[in-house]
Amino acid sequence: MLDGFLGTRGDFIVDLVITVSGFLPFLMLFTFYLAAKGMYTLHRNLQILLFIVVVGLVVALEYDIQFGGLAEISKMTPFKDSVALLFVFAIHLFFAITSFGGWLWLLIKSSKRYPKHFEFNHKKWGKLIFADVVLTAITGWILYWMTFAA
Repeated sequence: MLDGFLGTRGDFIVDLVITVSGFLPFLMLFTFYLAAKGMYTLHRNLQILLFIVVVGLVVALEYDIQFGGLAEISKMTPFKDSVALLFVFAIHLFFAITSFGGWLWLLIKSSKRYPKHFEFNHKKWGKLIFADVVLTAITGWILYWMTFAA
């Protein structure tokens, strides 16, 4: 297990995940800008790349929790076994699952129609999923603070 770089109890993987989650909304906004400028192929390819990177990081984080000792490190928090930590975790999990499912659905549905005109409001769904990703990131930062920094 590699030490983290954010100066908390978190290891390298959890610090990397939390850092990427901070940049992800801005990267998604950049892909929206590309679509607005008519660069649809680049928009699509970057959205797919971002999704793959996020899924890879989540898999690495889950591996770290199960086999890398992160579960033991997380027990050092003063919030251990608290209702507050459980509540934040539940909210984070809700947003993480809905953003993953929504993003995957939008990628698949949009790829089937691309480059033809969409028969659904792609832009509306993209904004909704973006909001979900932002809420996943915010609740993830709160969870990170409660678990590794407090």
